[in-house]
Amino acid sequence: MEFKPAVNTINTNVGAPPVVIKKTTSSFDVKRYLGMVLGAWYWIILSLIIALAIGYIYLQVTKPIYEVKSALVVTEDDNTNSDILDKLNIVKKAPVNFFNEINALKSEDLITQAVDSLNLNVTYFIKGKLRDIELYNESPIRIVFDSSGYKGDHTEMFVKYTSDGHFDLREGSKTVDVPYDSWITRSFGRFKILYAYDPSNPNKYLTKEIDVRVKDPEYTVRDIQSNFRVTSADGRTSVMDLTYRDNIPERGIDLLNTLVRIYYRNKFKNIDLSAQKTRDFINDHKKDLMNNLNAVDSSVEHIKEQNGVVDLPGQTNTYMAEKNETEKNIDKLLNRRRALINLRYLLLNSRYQIIVALDIDDNILQGLVIQYNTLVQKLETQEKVQELGASNPFLIETIVELEALKRRMLDVLNRLSGSLESDLQVATKSNADYNDKIKSVPGIDRSITQIRRGYDVTQDMYLFLFKKGIENDIAVYNEANKSKVLIAPYAGSQPVFPLRNNIYLLALLVGLLIPLLLLLIRQLLIRKIVNESDIKAITEIPIIGVISKIDPDKLRYNYIAISSSVRTGISEQFRMLRTNLEFIPFTEGRKVISVTSSESGEGKTFISLNLGFILALGTKRVVVVEFDLRKPKMSEFLKIKDTNGVSDYLMGKAELKDVIKPSGINSNLYIANCGQAPQNPGDLLAYPSTAKLIEELQEMFDIVILDTPPLGLVSDALILSRHAGLNLFVIRQAVTTKKQVRDFDEMYKDGKIHNPAIVFNGVGYLKQYGYYYNPNREYEHKLAEYGTSGTTTTGNDSNKGGFFSFFKR
Repeated sequence: MEFKPAVNTINTNVGAPPVVIKKTTSSFDVKRYLGMVLGAWYWIILSLIIALAIGYIYLQVTKPIYEVKSALVVTEDDNTNSDILDKLNIVKKAPVNFFNEINALKSEDLITQAVDSLNLNVTYFIKGKLRDIELYNESPIRIVFDSSGYKGDHTEMFVKYTSDGHFDLREGSKTVDVPYDSWITRSFGRFKILYAYDPSNPNKYLTKEIDVRVKDPEYTVRDIQSNFRVTSADGRTSVMDLTYRDNIPERGIDLLNTLVRIYYRNKFKNIDLSAQKTRDFINDHKKDLMNNLNAVDSSVEHIKEQNGVVDLPGQTNTYMAEKNETEKNIDKLLNRRRALINLRYLLLNSRYQIIVALDIDDNILQGLVIQYNTLVQKLETQEKVQELGASNPFLIETIVELEALKRRMLDVLNRLSGSLESDLQVATKSNADYNDKIKSVPGIDRSITQIRRGYDVTQDMYLFLFKKGIENDIAVYNEANKSKVLIAPYAGSQPVFPLRNNIYLLALLVGLLIPLLLLLIRQLLIRKIVNESDIKAITEIPIIGVISKIDPDKLRYNYIAISSSVRTGISEQFRMLRTNLEFIPFTEGRKVISVTSSESGEGKTFISLNLGFILALGTKRVVVVEFDLRKPKMSEFLKIKDTNGVSDYLMGKAELKDVIKPSGINSNLYIANCGQAPQNPGDLLAYPSTAKLIEELQEMFDIVILDTPPLGLVSDALILSRHAGLNLFVIRQAVTTKKQVRDFDEMYKDGKIHNPAIVFNGVGYLKQYGYYYNPNREYEHKLAEYGTSGTTTTGNDSNKGGFFSFFKR
């Protein structure tokens, strides 16, 4: 067979525009991700259903928490009775401290009284489908402990009604029959079971087993304190907002009502106790003063009757008036001294009790008396009302404050006594002068005057105490009306936790985000090349062809996918590849195309044969040289004799004319098969005969296609790439890894591979990646962009109406 030199019809012009695809900046493919999402829609729906089901179950097993609210208004002190109250040294109260009232409502003592009143440390449950249901007003029984109360930490027992008046009481594995309203003694206390319903209207839970759980009241108090808040409404008013959270709104309302009732009861009790002590003190002193006034009136009347005296001569009136003023002053000073002595005596010799600073016109002492009386009231409240022990730190602190006040009051009394003695000496001397002037006054007049001495002072003292009694009652009324319920306790109709809409919204978000996140992670972890975007994100090497995946049953000779008579989609893709080759300059005009890949199975032999076939259909003489000397298979698939192959030529055992064989597919396509697999293929390719073979083939054929070994396995492809004018790198969808593409790109950048191009092979629908590719539409757009009509060759492979007409049919 003779071979004539071929005429090169492939464009080798260096200035021709190559197909350049720019490298993208990100490997994240939004379209692929959306495709994965759409492909996994049923998993997303399933995830949403599961999430909503979990949300529904959560709502069923979680106790709903309701918020119970109320409001109290505390009236601050005003100036309505300021003129009266300023004179009250005994019962005048300190101004209402808004935050003290808040702390009083939140006090442990107050909550403990409410827990004991409502028996809140005992709870009742029945078995439900998903959780235990707590009963409150619906419970058919009540567990009542005796006066000693519950003495345990935590107890659980089960009570079930058996017959009229009898219950089964189960504790652990032991069950006993007990009658209702009979005392049952246990280590944690003595209790009895009572009915908690109207016998005329039987309870629907009576026949069910009731789970009774009893806790230490201290634990219950702490639980209530953690859920109970007392706050200022807005910081500008004296309104207190009471808020309590409970899973049973009726119980929360009862608790707030009980707390408010006990709060007022304690408050009024303290006020009444203090006011009654003041009232008793005033009444006792008023009685003594009235007896003194009656005695003076009786004595004067007796002297006048005995001596028949109606009026004294006017001559002595002036002296007596002046003397009376002096004596009155002396009496006042003496009374003040007695008051000081009595006050000192009370401070030194009596236990702490309320005192009255009568006829002592000293603001400092009066202020100390008020503080002292307030502390005495507080001490009495702590000892009797709150029943604090003698070693209680609050009681000791109050006593220490009383002792300090007592010392300060004694110091003030000493100062006042010194000043009083000086004034008394001056008044006594003045009185002696008047006595000398009235020596001539008749004895009767003198007797009457002496008897009435101090009468006016005593009368003023009586009127003063009478007024203080009235003011004491006014003060009590004022204290008792400083606060009232502004808003009665009420509960919202919807729970504040869990919020049903929020839970379902959260379930929707979680049910949607979990599969989306898993799909995102899956995409980020994909190692294989799936579409062109993956290639563009790694390398700037142009993609000159995309070949669809084809069913092996539709291949001729197990490798040929093109038919000269039938126009198929994959045939048009190879024609597009042939067209793109027209725009790529060959290095130094060499008509040699090297076809390689990263590993075996990516379709380089398939691309080599079909590319040779499509070029042959375009009236070019093409030879496909099988340089994969390690795993030769071309002769087997094309049913060509494997003797006298490339390896034989390189070793000098065969001539070139014996190596080149007709393909049997097309008259313009020839095959140079491998022949017998040599033992040293790597060394054999380095022989000078390799370059000679390729040079001779270039003279004989229009195009020489070298089917080389994979790059990732051996260096044979790198050796052969130096003889090629164009190096095609075959990437197979879902087979070639991103790392292998990066390695090829590095070889190109390092100068090991020149003039490279990429063929994307085996492209099709990948459900697991949510990817579908239509290469026909993609390259129809590219042909239009280059201004071609699809008619790229002449001869046996005419387009019969043009390339686009195929897709329009």
